Amino acid sequence: MEREYHDGQPGDRPGPEAAYFAAMDALSAGAIRCGADEELTFLWGNARFFSDTGYSREEFEERFKSLRQYYAGRPEAFGALQAGVARALADRKSLELTLPLPQKAGGQAWVRLSGSVLGGGAQPVFQAVLTDVSALVQEKEEQARLHEQKRQYFRWMMDSYGGNVYISDMDTYELLYLNQASCDTLGFPAAQLLGRKCYEVIQGRTSPCPFCTNAKLRADRFYEWEFYNPTLERTFMIKNRIVEWRGRRARIELSHDMYSAEYKLAKKDREREALVRSIPGGFARLDARDFRTVLWYGADFLDLIGYTKEQFEEELHSQCTYLHPDDLERLERMLRELMATGNSVVTEARAITRSGETKILTITLAYASGEESWDGIPSFYTIGIDVTGDRQEQERQRRALEEAYELARVANDAKTNFLSSMSHDIRTPMNAIMGMSVIAQANLNAPEKVHDCLDKINVSSRHLLSLINEILDMSKIESGKIDLVEEVVELPELLQNVMDICHPLMAKKNQEFHISAAGIGHEKIVTDGGRLQQVFMNMLSNAIKYTPEGGTISLRLRELPSIIENKGQFEFVFADNGIGMPQEFLPHIFEPFTRAEDSRISKIQGTGLGMAITENIVRMMNGTIEVKSELGQGTQFIVSVPLELYREEQVQDAELAGLPVLVVDDDQMVCESATALLNELGMRGCWVLTGREAVDRVAAAHQEADDFFAVILDWKMPGMNGLETVRAIRGELGGDVPIIVISAYDYSDIEEEFRRAGADAFITKPLFKSKMLHVFQLFCHSRHPEPVCLPQRKITPPLKGKKVLLVEDNDLNREIAVELLQMQGLQVDEAENGRCAVERFAASAPGEYGCILMDIQMPVMNGYEATRGIRALKRRDARTIPILALTANAFSADLGKAHSAGMNDHVAKPIDIDYLVEVLQRWMK
Repeated sequence: MEREYHDGQPGDRPGPEAAYFAAMDALSAGAIRCGADEELTFLWGNARFFSDTGYSREEFEERFKSLRQYYAGRPEAFGALQAGVARALADRKSLELTLPLPQKAGGQAWVRLSGSVLGGGAQPVFQAVLTDVSALVQEKEEQARLHEQKRQYFRWMMDSYGGNVYISDMDTYELLYLNQASCDTLGFPAAQLLGRKCYEVIQGRTSPCPFCTNAKLRADRFYEWEFYNPTLERTFMIKNRIVEWRGRRARIELSHDMYSAEYKLAKKDREREALVRSIPGGFARLDARDFRTVLWYGADFLDLIGYTKEQFEEELHSQCTYLHPDDLERLERMLRELMATGNSVVTEARAITRSGETKILTITLAYASGEESWDGIPSFYTIGIDVTGDRQEQERQRRALEEAYELARVANDAKTNFLSSMSHDIRTPMNAIMGMSVIAQANLNAPEKVHDCLDKINVSSRHLLSLINEILDMSKIESGKIDLVEEVVELPELLQNVMDICHPLMAKKNQEFHISAAGIGHEKIVTDGGRLQQVFMNMLSNAIKYTPEGGTISLRLRELPSIIENKGQFEFVFADNGIGMPQEFLPHIFEPFTRAEDSRISKIQGTGLGMAITENIVRMMNGTIEVKSELGQGTQFIVSVPLELYREEQVQDAELAGLPVLVVDDDQMVCESATALLNELGMRGCWVLTGREAVDRVAAAHQEADDFFAVILDWKMPGMNGLETVRAIRGELGGDVPIIVISAYDYSDIEEEFRRAGADAFITKPLFKSKMLHVFQLFCHSRHPEPVCLPQRKITPPLKGKKVLLVEDNDLNREIAVELLQMQGLQVDEAENGRCAVERFAASAPGEYGCILMDIQMPVMNGYEATRGIRALKRRDARTIPILALTANAFSADLGKAHSAGMNDHVAKPIDIDYLVEVLQRWMK
């Protein structure tokens, strides 16, 4: 049910409404109610409303029955109110208006009316609160008056401005204002110009000018430009800026033509500013009365000293205390001398910026007396230029020259020492070769003596060859001509080759060797196998050389997780307990020709190039090498190299699944690594650290009817060694459990004794999955196999009876090669140059020769040309016969040239007969 509203006095209302109207009467703002009809019939007002109008309640209600009557003298105010109430009634929204409030005594107050329509149906009511805003309206009117006054003053200034003033609309380009000077310049009165396009009137254009419509126009600063106006036939100095002109976004343009005094002064100002800008620093005037106060400054002075204007004036009080105290004292002495002589001077001083940065300044000082100064103050005029960068560059160049000189001196000393060392190291084996040759010739009738001399000549010649190879290899590395040749490399095979070379050297010095591999999940990698083997050999040979008799050397391999797809991160740790190195030498260990100064190594032969070569190879493989050493405590090298993985199927044998294997080794890392490999093969691995524990575990497993499938046993252990452990296990179980002996050494010396004790197979360390899988598969085929041994070298067919063509121009080299080849049972035909070789092969029967050994550097026709000639012959075997380069050109680039010419392989001189035989067997099938 709709609520009804009644007029009348508050006392006439029922209880709740009487309380409401009493509260409204207590308001400090006026409040009214009226009908929401055409007349806005007045229903009620509170005490403050009547007080603001100057009428009593009775007077107002008697004279004005509606607000139309109240606003009879101000119909526009009533019209606005009536329209607002109608909208509020239709939209059911509140209404806010600022209206005059007529007063009984004349005049009016201004009120802010906030109201809304209540109820609906036949008698809706409009209720509003009226807040006095007369003071605000008066303030706004005053501001408007002042604004108009300023606008009039601004216009008066433009009218009296000596130059041209144009104001045009930014959007329509209509001229909104011109001063009299502009009219005189254009030759027309303002009435004929206003409203027309500015570009038409001023420049005679048909489209807007690009200078006054670009992005450089701003409201906070003037955009200045110079322009020749072809219509007016003169040049103007112009300033443009965005302004508001009577509610429109406009552009004001101030200009002077080339004939005006202002134009000429502006040109002079520009010349002066250009001159100031040409100074690459700052200038200042220094008071000569106290040698401290800066009277004025310009250009980049503040940037030069690192202070803002406010900081310089408020913090430094315009004093030149930004200069370094020592320099300030020195400059004051110079300034006093300048006052006496009147000369000028150029010097340098340090400025300390507010941020603490030190700058070096070149300062020019000139004195002007009080009589010469415009204000009578004696002054020093100074220009400062920042030369910090120049001085730093000079200092850097000085240090670089000193370092270059020092490096050159060190390099010269190193080369001198190197040549001295090489002279000694090369002459030592040469002396042995020459001396042993003389002794052998003098003892031709004593075969044992000759044999001994020849052995020593062989050892010395190999040592001499290694010295030459290192020198040439380092030369190749330094010239950037070394190349890495990628191939599939099997880590077990590479390590076996290294061990085969190093074991005799270690055995000679009775050194103990430990080798282990952990987490090697990829045994095949793609890299330069020869260079990687060279790294291993350099590291281990160094350890052998610098570890005394009976010392310990170790090599640990690990494959670490890699974030690069198809790459494995391999870590090789070489350690020894040898003589070690002083800490001050460690930063120089990878420098060529350097060796630590130590009397203990003075008799150890070497070039000082091995570590430099190794570091370069590792770097070329994108790896790192780290060294840790302490004098008398040994050395550790950590080589970490990312290597490409050769993807192949993981081979597992279903017969091995679940079979238990016991690993016995005193090195826990070896045990854990071997157990992990066994688990990867699907077997059950467990380990113990001593022989006694192994015997107990084997016996316990037998009693529980869960015998081990095999026992992997290290032969060197403290306490009960491997041999004793084998005998004890055989004593407990007989021959039921296969025993595999592992060793980091050549097991040929111990093989027979271990076989008699009951060993079934032998594996060399480090343990790889492929090695273990091979042996276990043998045991799977027969639980009681004949004693087996993992072969260390492949057996290849003999060469006896096969025929080769040897191409060599040097008679002595040819004689040596023929003798060596015939010692292997080969038949040898000879050719003294490349042309003879082509002719000899062309005249031979198909298949007569099994291989051609081709020298490279020969007269008449070299080896490359001869190879191409043979390959071009029109006979089937010309394309298939193996041609091997037999040459002293022993680098990777030479190998590439040989392959490009059509050769199959490459054997370096001097001839290593074992390697030559291996290569021949590979190609002569």
